[in-house]
Amino acid sequence: MSVKNTKTETSGLEWNSMLGLLVRLKQEKNYRSYLLIATGCYFGLRIGDLLNLKWIDVFEKDEFILTEQKTGKKRKITINAFVKESLSFVAQSEITSGKFDIDGYLFQNRQRHKITVQFANLMLHEVLKKYNVRVQNGSTHTLRKTFGKRVWEMDNKSERALVYLSEIFSHSSIATTKKYIGITEKQIADVYLKL
Repeated sequence: MSVKNTKTETSGLEWNSMLGLLVRLKQEKNYRSYLLIATGCYFGLRIGDLLNLKWIDVFEKDEFILTEQKTGKKRKITINAFVKESLSFVAQSEITSGKFDIDGYLFQNRQRHKITVQFANLMLHEVLKKYNVRVQNGSTHTLRKTFGKRVWEMDNKSERALVYLSEIFSHSSIATTKKYIGITEKQIADVYLKL
């Protein structure tokens, strides 16, 4: 956890570690953490935007449009098959237990209010610690960075991926995006050496 008014660097999760964590959370029926990590890593949203999502926005949908809190920009998110399946699984669990509310927040507390960023950070910190997941200063920001890192790696660490991410993240430059997802000059040099 960081000290107020200071910057703390956080890193993204390794993709396979994240997937393994999701399997464990699902097995243990920790569906709120499961869904937070799945949607956070697959949507690449800032935590405030993620916590504002309601079931009606995403349930049984192929895509959704949101207006980012920070930038005011509209963003279209395509929901991939894994996240659709995850949403459906968690919704079915909530329907069975009588807790499902199509107009409710995806991440809500017992009073049916959306959870706070602080609570989401605490929840994620506890999950990472419990399952001994290695990450630098794990927080909800880790989820967005995991998304960025995965997009870059999936496109063979290309400049094109950085352009896409810069647009997705609403960064002012590709240099900002490189720094954001933790790409070092050595990693960039290694890309050229492997050609």
